[in-house]
Amino acid sequence: MTITALRTLAKRNEYLAELGDLVVPQGTKKLGYFSVFCGGGGLDLGFAAAGFKPLFSSDVVPVFCETISQNLPGHLVEAHDIAELSGHDLVKKVGHAPDVIIGGPPCQSFSILGDRKSTNDPRGQLVYEYARLISETKPSAFLFENVPGLLTLNKGEDWRALLSMFERKTGYHIHWTKLNAVSFGAPQFRQRVIAIGFKDRTKFEAFEWPRPSHADSQVLPHIGVLPPRIAASALEDVLGLPNHILRVHCDRVINRYSTIPPGGRDRKDHTDRVHPDRPSGTVLVGSGAGGGRPFIHPFEDRHITVREAARLQSFPDWWKFAGGPTASYRQVGNAVPPFLARAVAEQIRIALSA
Repeated sequence: MTITALRTLAKRNEYLAELGDLVVPQGTKKLGYFSVFCGGGGLDLGFAAAGFKPLFSSDVVPVFCETISQNLPGHLVEAHDIAELSGHDLVKKVGHAPDVIIGGPPCQSFSILGDRKSTNDPRGQLVYEYARLISETKPSAFLFENVPGLLTLNKGEDWRALLSMFERKTGYHIHWTKLNAVSFGAPQFRQRVIAIGFKDRTKFEAFEWPRPSHADSQVLPHIGVLPPRIAASALEDVLGLPNHILRVHCDRVINRYSTIPPGGRDRKDHTDRVHPDRPSGTVLVGSGAGGGRPFIHPFEDRHITVREAARLQSFPDWWKFAGGPTASYRQVGNAVPPFLARAVAEQIRIALSA
């Protein structure tokens, strides 16, 4: 075996080992969170792994709530339309206010892949409901996440208006930035816009964004930053795992996929083939017709499974997605990678403990 092959194997084993270490700490947790728009649970898992206690999780889709319930048992999980969710009633139901509220309102109306109607789309109005819930529950901090396309809508005017709205309605002091999951150890290029609001100015001033542990390219810009993780590190030893159900392709599709090189794109269905020696592209949600556009596996002539997509997103193997393949793909594709969520959550915990 060559030195390159040995190094590649070591990187793969390192990633799987780190995924296995992504657990929820046991014992007393001083800080608790409410989660809305929880989806498949990337933010929930990241905050729980950073030592926050789950107090309440919600999504309008019941099967998404089922995913949270079975993976993070022991707290209140209910399906709600946030427009009908009273923060005052929720605090009474749980017993006390949260230290943090986390959530990413559905991003279709902001996405560069969507219709870009922004807040004229009813889905775009959900950010206002989120601000209302924050003002009613009065946490010490809140997290808002969304797609980077939000920054460019109407030449940035929508983003500036949203920040102003959050500041006006909540009175919180807000940091914001754009982060890439590959910089925190996920083998996937995936950017998210993250805004953190703090009620107390001292906590706001104490907050620092997490430092990248991995580079976002093969050229290392800083000493002490590791190379980006490659996609192949996520795709080994998956047989028998939950949500690893292979999609059956006809011979025509298999033959067509067999001609697509690593990193190439199928011209007919516009599906990309994962390059094994690079981080993957952004895992997509896709349509509701058949689970969307999962990538083509780098070594096999088929789509990657839900479990393989979850691996690229940095979900551990013990995290099981409820529902069929379409619902599961949507949960994975909409999620904030847990590695990224954990890194941000740890910095929030440090600031709130200062």
